[in-house]
Amino acid sequence: MSTVTTNYDVTTQGANLARETVCIAVSFGLLGNSRKVANSAVTVDADKDLIKVSKTLLESKELDAIRKADGELRRYLYDMCLPFDIGIYLLPVKLIPMIDSKLRDYELKRRGLVSNFLSAYPSLCQTASENLRSLYNPRDYPSAAIVANRFSFQWRYISFGTPEALKAISEGMFESERQKAAQRMEEASAEITAVMRSTMSELVSHLRDRLTPGADGKPKILRDTAITNLTDFLKTFDLRNVTNDEALAKTVADCKRILSDVPDVDILRNVDSYRRKVRADMGAVSAELDKLVAEKPSRKFRLDD
Repeated sequence: MSTVTTNYDVTTQGANLARETVCIAVSFGLLGNSRKVANSAVTVDADKDLIKVSKTLLESKELDAIRKADGELRRYLYDMCLPFDIGIYLLPVKLIPMIDSKLRDYELKRRGLVSNFLSAYPSLCQTASENLRSLYNPRDYPSAAIVANRFSFQWRYISFGTPEALKAISEGMFESERQKAAQRMEEASAEITAVMRSTMSELVSHLRDRLTPGADGKPKILRDTAITNLTDFLKTFDLRNVTNDEALAKTVADCKRILSDVPDVDILRNVDSYRRKVRADMGAVSAELDKLVAEKPSRKFRLDD
């Protein structure tokens, strides 16, 4: 890991965002598990220039486990961090200890998953030889030592600003780049506000919908996630409200108050009076959120249900 520190001189709305967040880049190194197959090895009644075929090198539950764990961490970071450039997460300063601890824990977990894969690697190569037959190529299977180096996992904190070295070269160039950086943070601030509002609106609308009887008048299925996705958002809102969105903070407070009166999800499933009350209250919150959501943002937090 490494940290790059650069002063960020902004006098716009984006200045608060620059003070309240840091950029974090996370990279996952993984063993590639497919190779192209030469057209000469394919027998088809068609123009071979139009046919693209690949082979899977290893059928491995150990490798799948690494991919799955990496995907889960990516989704976690996507949910907890804020919109910014591709490959870079914008992390609220208040969340740094929690996120850093999560990354350090995952580093140890991933090391164990990679160790499991490397232990199985020789037998996996043997199985691949038997299954691929004429398509098996020993050069596709490097030594375990080389394979081990493919599994990197790194993160680093970086600052988004203007390189001071530009000032020594050209004041005009430095000022131009400073203005670009300021504009980017301004845009990010607006997008974060839109994303947070849109995400909460969808969560509230979803819960309200699940509490609304179906066309047959019967209660709809209410999964735990209809509540937990919303409560998770509410729990971390204050830490992620880096744009100081007071209007959304008010609806968050209203939502917390409404849900504080609900002992558990089973109450909403089984007690009609609770369902009706929470549905009505969420309807009022949803109406307020509709006023805040001006347009659909380019990204939203991932919601599982």
